[in-house]
Amino acid sequence: MSGNVLNKIIIYSLIAGAIFGIIASIPIVGILGLILILLFCAPIVILYMIMNGSADLENVKDSIIYGAISGFSANISFCTIYAIFVIILANLFNYTTNYILMSVIMNSGIFLMALLIIFISVLPAVTNSFSLFVTYYILNYIRDTYEKRHENFKD
Repeated sequence: MSGNVLNKIIIYSLIAGAIFGIIASIPIVGILGLILILLFCAPIVILYMIMNGSADLENVKDSIIYGAISGFSANISFCTIYAIFVIILANLFNYTTNYILMSVIMNSGIFLMALLIIFISVLPAVTNSFSLFVTYYILNYIRDTYEKRHENFKD
């Protein structure tokens, strides 16, 4: 586990969280952004990095740590972008998808919002950690199956 890989995971997760935050602010498909950030952000980021050759899941511990870091950082950017878009929608267009959430965002201070975002970010860290753990075992199963089927062709 190197610092370069962790920096790339954090940057890609922040970008993915911002994209999912924009998706979540769209009224009809908003639940899709929430599901993507809760369950599939870490596998998307790590699979992208594996395809680029930037990272590889070597053991279970790496998959759990990478998933937690990816989920936590993605949720921070998700909540920040979503809060900004909720404020823009409420002030410019007088529209809100969730009145209670909009009133919490509009009426609470910056310190309270930052504290709330950090505490809420623990849930995606745990769920993304588990989903990347499952992804690790699926990738190992696929690699083992591929090696068993193609070991006869080795000369």
